[in-house]
Amino acid sequence: MRPDRPLAWTVLAVGVLVLGQGVLAGGRELGELITVHEVTVLAFVVAVTVGELVRLRMPSGRDAAPLASASALAVAFLGQIDGEPVFDVPSGFVVLVVAAGLGIAAVVRRVRGGPAGLDQLAARLIGVAVAAVLTRDVGGDGGSLWDLALDPTVPRPLVATSMVVVAAIGLVVEIVLSSAVRAERQRTPWSAALRDETGEVAPLTFAVVTSGPLVALMAPVFGLASLPAALFPLAITYVAVERYARNRMTYRQTIATLSQLTEHGGYTPVAHAERVADLSVRIGRLLGLSDRELRDLEYAALLHDLGQLSLRQPIPGGATVLAAPSDQRDIAVEGARIVRHAEGLETVADYVEAQTTPYRQVRELGEVVPLPSRIIKVANAFDDLTAGRSHPRTSLAAMERIHLGLGYEYDPQVVEALAVATADAMVGRVQEREPAGR
Repeated sequence: MRPDRPLAWTVLAVGVLVLGQGVLAGGRELGELITVHEVTVLAFVVAVTVGELVRLRMPSGRDAAPLASASALAVAFLGQIDGEPVFDVPSGFVVLVVAAGLGIAAVVRRVRGGPAGLDQLAARLIGVAVAAVLTRDVGGDGGSLWDLALDPTVPRPLVATSMVVVAAIGLVVEIVLSSAVRAERQRTPWSAALRDETGEVAPLTFAVVTSGPLVALMAPVFGLASLPAALFPLAITYVAVERYARNRMTYRQTIATLSQLTEHGGYTPVAHAERVADLSVRIGRLLGLSDRELRDLEYAALLHDLGQLSLRQPIPGGATVLAAPSDQRDIAVEGARIVRHAEGLETVADYVEAQTTPYRQVRELGEVVPLPSRIIKVANAFDDLTAGRSHPRTSLAAMERIHLGLGYEYDPQVVEALAVATADAMVGRVQEREPAGR
């Protein structure tokens, strides 16, 4: 993790404290508990590990591990198990079981060359710890939710509902912490990260909240077989989401291929559309656009120069920022007309059409220009002025040129986000080169 991410380090530190508390809570009984419940512990460690390793790539590109979360929450509620000793352990031991699975998964990912994601794992561990404490410690001896679950006189619907509520609390803690860490990493507003986190994975969140308690409620009858049985419907969801994500990726590739028509025709430089799209998305994240808005923004940025195909003579260097305002407008209108022939891209076409509107018309005349259009205008100008070069001096000259049109051509808020995005990119490139030079 980068040292300039204090929130991620804080979450990781709290996770370590939770883990340390689990070790202290186990104390001298730790070895005995592992021996008595070795089969149960092994089963859930494997389940959490596998759930972490088979993460689900969401359509937005974020990774989710619903199987790991559901398995971890199930450990917190686990009581009677057919064929195995009652899982009568302190909440700290629950944390250690989950931590073992998460730790193994982190090591495996690291060996494979991927990121360990320790801050995200810490967030999950903290959420499980909260659920375990609420289940096993709150209420004291004989009055905790775990004790009530073992009491046959207590109505099962009441126990199930209580478990779902506790699971929801634990998952909310995990989601809040994870979204905060992601917001810090992507430099996006926390409220936007939380909105996207809860919006995109809402069906999976409901499935996780119910799957954990379901494992514990089925265990007295089905034993450890309740783990795969209860998680099977959640696993099936993986197939549907992955298929949808692949379709989205194919659609994106189709649009990217269409955007290359201007390159092959000699109208724009190679990879200009991809660079503008990448920069636009980074700016959009900083400004708190939703996942759906970011997707439409990316599509519009890829297709923003499509109208140049109608030109008899290419613009020198393909730099529309240097063209006359009337020519810029004609290119945008023609590009939007072409995009509107594709079903489902009406919003994208609107973004393309409005991309050349000067910001002064928003400020002085109150014209409604979508924020994504204003972002594309700034990102396109920056790439046109730098010609795709990432040298600091070139970037600085482009920023100075853009600042000359601040408040007239360009939205000051978007330009400010551009400065942050380009600065982050340069810092990232420097950090990537540092290890090689040592």
